[in-house]
Amino acid sequence: MTTLKHNPELDARIDSLIERGKKVVIGDWRAQTCVELCELADDLAADAQEAGFDDLCESLLGYTAYLSSFSDGNLVPDVNHLEQIQALTDNVDDALQRYRGRVKVAELAPEPRAPLPPHPSIHYLGKDMRHLTLLRERFQQLGYDVHHCDGLVEVEIVLAADAALALIIDADSLGEWLSYHPTKQGGSASAHVPLAVISDHDLLEVRLAAMRCAAEVVFVLPQDNEHIASRLVGLIADRSEPHRVLIVDDDHSMRMFCSSVLRHNKLQTHVAATPEEALQALQEFSPDVILADLYMPGLSGFELLALFRAHPRTAFTPVVLLSGDDDAEKRFTALHIGGDDYLTKPIRPRHLVAAITSRARRARWMRREMLGMR
Repeated sequence: MTTLKHNPELDARIDSLIERGKKVVIGDWRAQTCVELCELADDLAADAQEAGFDDLCESLLGYTAYLSSFSDGNLVPDVNHLEQIQALTDNVDDALQRYRGRVKVAELAPEPRAPLPPHPSIHYLGKDMRHLTLLRERFQQLGYDVHHCDGLVEVEIVLAADAALALIIDADSLGEWLSYHPTKQGGSASAHVPLAVISDHDLLEVRLAAMRCAAEVVFVLPQDNEHIASRLVGLIADRSEPHRVLIVDDDHSMRMFCSSVLRHNKLQTHVAATPEEALQALQEFSPDVILADLYMPGLSGFELLALFRAHPRTAFTPVVLLSGDDDAEKRFTALHIGGDDYLTKPIRPRHLVAAITSRARRARWMRREMLGMR
């Protein structure tokens, strides 16, 4: 189990990485510098993971993966590449600030009194004992335990220890949760477990807060009493199998970057450099989401999207498009012909993960609901 502790040496080394990375972007490009930055970022990612801050580790791994494409000196970054490097440098800086803020909170907060449960279970964050009693009754019938968390620090420890199958937050605790995990700084830290909200009232502000904390479902009592256990168990089952992503991009550095970031977030990836490779991959790889570059030699992203929509295995598979062009008309066209999301380069790791995981979860949820209706 890891806990957040301040590491001044880690702070200083990341600050040094950020400053050196900024010099690379403004024109001080050398292959040897790139190699050194890759090695430093890779070491720092391991230290960040050991310190218990996955977001910081993720940003450093994304930075490493992208720079590694240029470390042998054969490829010199163009303007678009430098913009992506700048975005990744800024992302590391943002993650460092979040790390410092969370360390400060963790150091000031009391340690939870309750010990961790002996095996992974469903966890409830809230003070309404009626909700806790209901949850225990419903989940006990399916063989699941429900553990009550006394506060945010205990939740963080539970998540870090992989002791949670799912997290249920009471509506009255959403404000406290969001103050610790503000959406603009990346949202929920429970991205690797299903997060649900339970409320006695179907209020717009509750649903908005649930959305901002990346909750996958809102249970409103009493009408959802009978569905809580079955729906959440379905979400837990989905998480037991990694989401699968097919990445199609002719840019080697972007393929490596996307694959590395997604794999670190426990997604399974398959990469293809051409549309032909992508279609060939579908014979053995069944993706939950397709991530495709909008502009590739010989075939436009619009044509590729049409091919996916016409293919029996991907007709209903969500497609997230990547583009360096922020033209609103092209974005509209991409969505109009069947695209599900549109990401503009340069791309930050957290934005990439959020777009892919949200689409993958919804795709599996829709498949499960359709099967249940048969």
